[in-house]
Amino acid sequence: MISDVKDLYDWEAEHLEMHPLFERVSDEETQADPCIRFMREGTDEAKKVIKNEGSMWHGVYRKRDLKALEGPSRESFDKEMAKFFE
Repeated sequence: MISDVKDLYDWEAEHLEMHPLFERVSDEETQADPCIRFMREGTDEAKKVIKNEGSMWHGVYRKRDLKALEGPSRESFDKEMAKFFE
């Protein structure tokens, strides 16, 4: 996700961080990713923000691998999911 609207970025990041199905990908992991660079520099919207000397915020999240969770880890995850949907 990427946005030049800080409040929108903060809202999206907060909700992704809270959701047990997603985990943030570290900046180190995405640093050399050409997709991230394009997102920050190559889209029409990014070019407009750069031209206007604006700011952009981005975050990369991935869905957790639920198949890897078994036993107590899976039970703990299931409890977290239940709380999220209460």
